[in-house]
Amino acid sequence: MNTKKFIRNTPHLPVKNLRGTLDYYRDMLGFYDEWTFGEKDGGIRRDELRLLFAEDNHFAADVNNNEHRLPLMWFVDNIEQVLSEFKDRNVELADDLRVHAHGLKEFAFVDLNGYYIRVAEPVQKE
Repeated sequence: MNTKKFIRNTPHLPVKNLRGTLDYYRDMLGFYDEWTFGEKDGGIRRDELRLLFAEDNHFAADVNNNEHRLPLMWFVDNIEQVLSEFKDRNVELADDLRVHAHGLKEFAFVDLNGYYIRVAEPVQKE
């Protein structure tokens, strides 16, 4: 008998420009296996992290602007290595790596669409 289980959540994020977003995620952040459906819909992945994008400049501006940004959480293994890679790729950090009281090590950056991306890993209990 198969049991029900939830597997993952992948929101379909509005972006200002699909081609520019895919290029940024590939060239700046090391993603691969991009795909498109028409000119306004696409996605990309890196390991198990998959991202879906829909080009909609007005919606993207409503989601991320001078008043607020939509935060996204990316959970990774070996966060120090991810941070080192992103620094080598000249990703500008919005928040340095630190341990939070809620039990996660995190750093953050803002992508070209204004998403505030928190990269996190659970703190290992000694």
